[in-house]
Amino acid sequence: MPTKGSAKGSGHNLYTSKGTDVPARGQAIVATGIAIGLPHNTYGRIEPRSSLAVKHRLMTDAGVIDSDYRGEVKVVLANLGDEPDRVEKGDRIAQLIIEKINKRELQEVPSWTIPLEAIRGSEVQTPPWTKESQARRPNHIWKST
Repeated sequence: MPTKGSAKGSGHNLYTSKGTDVPARGQAIVATGIAIGLPHNTYGRIEPRSSLAVKHRLMTDAGVIDSDYRGEVKVVLANLGDEPDRVEKGDRIAQLIIEKINKRELQEVPSWTIPLEAIRGSEVQTPPWTKESQARRPNHIWKST
C-alpha cells in the first residue's frame, strides 16, 4: 500500500512486493503488487527516491501511469553504478505523484505569438533557433490551444 512520507509530502512511497536484482549499469522491472485507479484528467508519475539515487545510484525510468491503466504498477529501476544492487521485499523504491492533465489539443503555429518575456518572466533568454543558430530551428512550433 503506498504511503505518504509526511502530511505535506508530494508523493506516495511505492514498495517492492518481492526482492529483485538490479544489474550494474542495467535496469530491472520491479513489482509493487498494487494496482491503482486514478481520477479522470490525472496521471501518475513515478519519480526516484532521493536516498536510493544518492546512496545506491538507483533511478527510475519510464514513469507514467495513465488514468485508464488497471494493471499492476511496476517500477523500472536503473542502476547507474558499477556494482549490482538488490532491492528487498518491502523496500521503498520510488514515489508516485498524481498530477492533473491539460487535455487541450495542440495546434501548429507559424511562430511564437506570446512574447518570450511573458513565458520566461524577467530572465529572457534567446531561443535556440535565432539568427545565431538557424541550424537548430525546429521545423514546427506547437502550442496548447
